[in-house]
Amino acid sequence: MGMIIEYLPLRPHEVTELQGLLLDGPEEAYEYASGLRMGDEDEGVSSRGTDTDKAWAGMQYLLSQAGMPVDIVGGGEPLSGEIWGYDPPRLLTAADVAEASRFLDGTPFVSLAEHYDPAELTSAGIYPGIWDQDWALPYLEDYYTRLVAVFHAAATEREPILTWID
Repeated sequence: MGMIIEYLPLRPHEVTELQGLLLDGPEEAYEYASGLRMGDEDEGVSSRGTDTDKAWAGMQYLLSQAGMPVDIVGGGEPLSGEIWGYDPPRLLTAADVAEASRFLDGTPFVSLAEHYDPAELTSAGIYPGIWDQDWALPYLEDYYTRLVAVFHAAATEREPILTWID
């Protein structure tokens, strides 16, 4: 098991509900957000958002090298001083999401791959330490593609995105 980052676009009433639940403590708020993220097959509610598995730190490194204007991994406003998972949940505003989406939509993965240097990522201690594996770059590309789609959809709907480390 390792640390992954979850991304969940929120509708206005969900932001309000989450903030109310956070007043009571992180457990109920975490369950609420996780439920929204995972959906409910029995009720025909599909999952929303995405996670980046363990690719988040490698993507953060590549995005930073490419000049990403918004920190979509560790940025956003903390919603609580309470820890859930490994850190407090963070909210990227709709404006942050729109700015990030413009960058992501205009940055094909091949542009990020230009900054990929397994030895450099390894020597910098970038989590999870897989960068010399043949599958590491395609692994990053797969999760990048998912992230681009989520940010694009959220920007289209003018929704903020909740992030947390699980």
